[in-house]
Amino acid sequence: MLNVFHPVGDRLEYAPDCGETLPSSAALWIDLMTPTRAEEIAIERFIGAELPTRAEMEEIELSSRLSVVNDVLYLTAVLPCRSGGNDPSTTAVTFVLTDKHLVTVRYDEPGSIPMAIKNVTDPGAGITTSHGALLTILEAAIDRLADVIEQSGARIEAIARQVFEADPRGNRSKGDRYTVSLKNIGREGMRLGHFQESLISLQRLISFLTVKMDGPRYGKEDVARLKPMTRDITALADHCRGQEERITFLLDATLGLISIQQNDIIKIFSVLAVIFMPPTLVASIYGMNFDIMPELHWSHGYIWAIGVMVLSAVGTFSLFRWKRWL
Repeated sequence: MLNVFHPVGDRLEYAPDCGETLPSSAALWIDLMTPTRAEEIAIERFIGAELPTRAEMEEIELSSRLSVVNDVLYLTAVLPCRSGGNDPSTTAVTFVLTDKHLVTVRYDEPGSIPMAIKNVTDPGAGITTSHGALLTILEAAIDRLADVIEQSGARIEAIARQVFEADPRGNRSKGDRYTVSLKNIGREGMRLGHFQESLISLQRLISFLTVKMDGPRYGKEDVARLKPMTRDITALADHCRGQEERITFLLDATLGLISIQQNDIIKIFSVLAVIFMPPTLVASIYGMNFDIMPELHWSHGYIWAIGVMVLSAVGTFSLFRWKRWL
């Protein structure tokens, strides 16, 4: 899919799904979503530079994600997708920056792209250059990360209440609650891993961009916009580490509570075995069928044996309660 953004005053006008039609020379931002090979070739001819392949975008080497070729900047960031759903993931987004155009190449829909589109198309966006559009998209990516990290914190708080507080409706047993909690903890841990990966990639991208924008082609105001981004990313990374510690604590606590529950079950079986041990002993003695055993020929022998077994069980149970072992 080929989306094109043209400058109209100090903002951009959005033209979605333009097919394989070449954009006009005035196009400032060209967004390629899962592009076909024909679309890639058309845009390469339009901007006079090659576009990275999907395999090149997914390489983790720093030199592959951040580079300059013939004054064209190639910047790749990892952004989270579907962060609020049950299937969170990340996707690589490559920014190809020339003097006149910005091209984004992606194969999924990170939540920051709709925010960026809204920001660049709002009246008064103040976007007149390709690098200005890039900075606005990066700001939207950081704002989106802040939102999803905040939402993750709320979910972690809900998990903590689920683990440590009783179910007020009583719909679930402890075992069911702990199973659900473990799944939720694992899912939030995966999300935090995605957020941290995204923050690291953005931090490296902005550091690289700060060095490359230190030149006469870029205005001081544009370079100054990078500094608050760096501070925001550092703050979000610290917040993520705090959330990760909470997730680790909740995981340890949940596993500990499951162990306590299992120990309680084993304790019940152990106590029952000890309680019924004396009656079993009595029954074993009277089941030996010795010839010389007066109770065998006693008319009340059966009642006597049953009574001794009951008393021995009750006595053992009372002893456990008195010792506070139960």
